[in-house]
Amino acid sequence: MKWLLSLLILFSFVSSADEPALCNTYQHQARLIDSDLILCWSVGDDDLKVKAIHPGEVWIGLGFGKTMTNADAVIGYIDKALVIDSYMSGRLQVDINDDPEQNITGSSIEFNNDDTTLIFERILDTGDIRDAVINPSQFTDLLWAVGGNKSFGLHPEYGVQQIHFGSGAQAERSFSVLIILHALLLVLSWGILSPIIITVTRYFKVTPGQNFPISLDNKFWWVTHWLGHAGVIVLSIIAFGLSVWSIGGFDLSTLHAKVGIVVLGLSVIQGGYGWARGTKGGPIDDHGNPVPRNMWYGDHYNMTLYRRLFEWLHKSMGYVVLIASHLCLYTGFFLFNLGAWAYILLLVMEVLMVGAYVLFSLQHRWIDTYHAIWGFSRSHPGNRFSKRPYKE
Repeated sequence: MKWLLSLLILFSFVSSADEPALCNTYQHQARLIDSDLILCWSVGDDDLKVKAIHPGEVWIGLGFGKTMTNADAVIGYIDKALVIDSYMSGRLQVDINDDPEQNITGSSIEFNNDDTTLIFERILDTGDIRDAVINPSQFTDLLWAVGGNKSFGLHPEYGVQQIHFGSGAQAERSFSVLIILHALLLVLSWGILSPIIITVTRYFKVTPGQNFPISLDNKFWWVTHWLGHAGVIVLSIIAFGLSVWSIGGFDLSTLHAKVGIVVLGLSVIQGGYGWARGTKGGPIDDHGNPVPRNMWYGDHYNMTLYRRLFEWLHKSMGYVVLIASHLCLYTGFFLFNLGAWAYILLLVMEVLMVGAYVLFSLQHRWIDTYHAIWGFSRSHPGNRFSKRPYKE
């Protein structure tokens, strides 16, 4: 680790050497990664002095925290000539609040010589629960944002990185292994497995080569359906646990987290509701053995109102959960600051699923569950509810 820190310090020194001497009275000066924002700072025994400089007349925001949610922030409003100690409870403008304790001093924001300059000082450990504790001997997660004009609002420039305030080194922020595993499990579960399982459930109740309708009740789709989605739910629960473990608690402040907990809750309910599908019934049991006629009655075989309601709810909720899960994935990509490639890959998966639906529908592969199990004979009571004849 010492050699890595030495390289980072050297990199910081080399990159800073090319900058104009804007911070002669500060210990460190650096242009932030992929930014026009120059940061200068000095660290004392218990305080931090900061100066931020950016071309143009703009507002500047600096935050201490891993994400915009629950971050300690200092925002300089150039149009009001105000610098305010703030905390953010979310990613929207309405989630940015003034800190009642205002633990910054010597603050100002000015526009001179075509540059906006933000200055403030703060104690390393203010004792305020809304303020981050800054340890100058460790890397600190730094968020920054710069407005496109004087009025506070959307920021065309922003970034997240790490600053070693003691040494002056910079580093790109890395995600923990737990969070990466969390993301991989969710992409695998909902981006890949679930769409495949749903497609198999819908279009492979009769498999290629099966002598249908002579050969009935092929359980390939059924085993794939319940075993596959049980695996998806288990992987989702594991991913949820990894997230909680990584961030050290339960946080629902982001849209990703809100949608994610809804998906997890609905998927567990959906899985549990599958056990409430009612009795099967029918003239043949699951092993192909004849059943006495007085035992044929079942919710599914007789297509009772309960069974029809179950099928409508179960199928509808399944598609709702799938759509919500993809919204969760897209918001997760945003939190990871992933490039367009991630969104394109997920979109390709969605297009492939829709394309498979169209192709298999044109091939008349959609067979109702009732027909796949018992065939099309009108002697079976449930067939009076059928509105779709089988097509060769």
